[in-house]
Amino acid sequence: MPRPPSRRAPRPSARIRGWRPYSPTPGYTEEEWARFVAVARDQHRVAAYRKRAYALLLTLYTCCLRIDSLLNARVEDLGYDRGHRVLLLEKTKGGGRKKKPVPPVTWDALQDYLDGRTTGWLFCTASGGRLDEPAVWRLLQSLAKRAGLPLRGPHGIKGDAVTHALAKPEARPDKVQRWADHKDSRTTQRYNKRKELLDDSPGYGLAADIAGALAHGTN
Repeated sequence: MPRPPSRRAPRPSARIRGWRPYSPTPGYTEEEWARFVAVARDQHRVAAYRKRAYALLLTLYTCCLRIDSLLNARVEDLGYDRGHRVLLLEKTKGGGRKKKPVPPVTWDALQDYLDGRTTGWLFCTASGGRLDEPAVWRLLQSLAKRAGLPLRGPHGIKGDAVTHALAKPEARPDKVQRWADHKDSRTTQRYNKRKELLDDSPGYGLAADIAGALAHGTN
């Protein structure tokens, strides 16, 4: 006979649909990210696609974007506003438009990739069609293997951007939250919690002690 459903009240965090107190996506360190991007720029197996791959990764990372927002962007959405290069994006949640500042290194990579093109999908196929998400997944898997890094999907890039931004000495969580387009500050903070759980693990101290004791015992 099946057990009746539990009447125990859910934990407070579980009452918010889709919210988790941690991120399950494997993360890269900033050094690993630099290696990953360098592989895209210099070692993509198809030389003709290196500029596109490099610009795509930098745009996702430095603008902290969802992959669906970026793939729906057009070249015409690039612009200038009060001293900033910007990318005007359709919001995927709630409708409307949002304006993202594009850092200089990313802008330069985009212009190098576009090579004078002024219309069409920002990231497109060789025939001019819109690049799709499965193609981006395949790209990331291939680059990760070449870089000797764990495999991951496009959402992991946004997670790394948030984690790395929060780790900066001058970081302000409220600014990172707005940059990441998180409505709930807890969504932003879960990246901090994930990093703290890993970096501050007491297991490292215990392992160092036991390693020292074992080394001492073999002398």
